[in-house]
Amino acid sequence: MIFNKEYLIKVTLLLLLKILLTTLITSLISSDKGTLLVFYKEREPSIKVLERVNKMLEDFEDQYSIEYLIIDDESSSDKITTLGLPTTHFPFAVVINGKYTAQIDERIVSFIHFPLFMKGIGRHEGNWSIDDLRRVLEDHSLLADENILPVLNVDEETTTCEDEE
Repeated sequence: MIFNKEYLIKVTLLLLLKILLTTLITSLISSDKGTLLVFYKEREPSIKVLERVNKMLEDFEDQYSIEYLIIDDESSSDKITTLGLPTTHFPFAVVINGKYTAQIDERIVSFIHFPLFMKGIGRHEGNWSIDDLRRVLEDHSLLADENILPVLNVDEETTTCEDEE
C-alpha cells in the first residue's frame, strides 16, 4: 500500500492534534487540584505534628497538590513572606489554596503553630486541631477571605518550645 505525501501529512497533523488535546485535557484536569503548602521545622515537636498531619493528608492526595517546605530553609523564605506567615519563629503551618485562616462554627482558626494535641508545648500553641484541618480540606467555604495571624500568649511562664533551646 502506497501513501501519498498529502495523506501522510494529514495523518501526522491529526496525531499531533490528538497529542496536544490529550496534554491540554490532562493539564486542565490536574489543575483542578487544590494546593497545600505544609511548613515545618526539622525538630522533634514539628516532626511529631508533621507525622499526624501526613497521616490525615493521605485521604486528600488525589484532591491536592502537596508541597512540603522546611521553615528554616532559605528557599522557603519568599513563600513565607508572600503568604504573610509570621516573620518571627513559627514551628508549623498549613496553607490551603493560599489561605491559613478559617471560620469553623463560631471559632476563627489559623493553621499556624502547633495544633491542640500539642497543648503544653510552650508559647507556640495554636488554636486548631487535625479535625479542623480535615473539615476545611473537605469544605473550602470555611476558609476566611483574609488570613489572620494568631496572637501568641507571651505571658506564659514557658516562652520556648520543648526541644528548642
